Amino acid sequence: MIHIITNHHETLKWIEMQSSYLKNNTNNDYKVYCGVSDLPVEVNPPSIERYNFDNLENVENKHAYKMNYLSDTIDMSKENPNDMLVFLDPDALPIQQGWDQLVKDALEKHKVIAISREENIEPLLRPDQRPYPHPCFLATTLGFWKKNKLSWDLDPSQGADCAGVLLKKWLAENNHDWGRLLRSNCFNLHPLNFAVYGNLIYHHGSGNRPIYDSIDIWSRPELSQKYGVSLDLHFPELLEFNQKVSDLVFDAINNDSNFINMYFCGFDRR
Repeated sequence: MIHIITNHHETLKWIEMQSSYLKNNTNNDYKVYCGVSDLPVEVNPPSIERYNFDNLENVENKHAYKMNYLSDTIDMSKENPNDMLVFLDPDALPIQQGWDQLVKDALEKHKVIAISREENIEPLLRPDQRPYPHPCFLATTLGFWKKNKLSWDLDPSQGADCAGVLLKKWLAENNHDWGRLLRSNCFNLHPLNFAVYGNLIYHHGSGNRPIYDSIDIWSRPELSQKYGVSLDLHFPELLEFNQKVSDLVFDAINNDSNFINMYFCGFDRR
């Protein structure tokens, strides 16, 4: 059994697509523990096979805490410690058929397999804090996560709230290396968003929040020196343009199940 944790915040625009990609590309049995929060009043989660919805309005409004809450709802027994546990962002999609078996095989060598967004510029983090296992996709076993009381807790002393930094520290202190899924795009519209990792997982990036990340700031040295993290307030056209590109890519994916493979990966798996 695969236990998949995902949290859809403010919008459900990704949920049908994510459900479809999981159903079409996952070989083993799975169950999705899906958090929802801050949805429009008139919107209710649809009835989707293998999705168990949990309203997280009463959980502190940080992605890390919502993932911790959802992982705590999964019971571990003597029968299931070897079950796979997967954390998946709402705008992350498995794009290769049989991705789960490939990840399961990789977990024979590493206790944790995760996306590592090493292309991102995060100067507010110390060198020893990066790269770190990113919560947009992480896989391990239920037993390893539960027995070691792992979490996505944040480090109040770090320069930025990045879920995964403390997890990286724990893995290093306990001599566990982790398998990294690295960006494998053959074509890039943006240096961070619209990414494929290990030819297995697509991560749209900022799918349910403003399209604005560290790399949008610090890859523009003159502007970042002048405005820092408030660049968006002085150059709102940046977010507006990023949003237009994001919407365009979303529509293309939504209308063509082979778009990611063809456009970003450069191969045809039809």
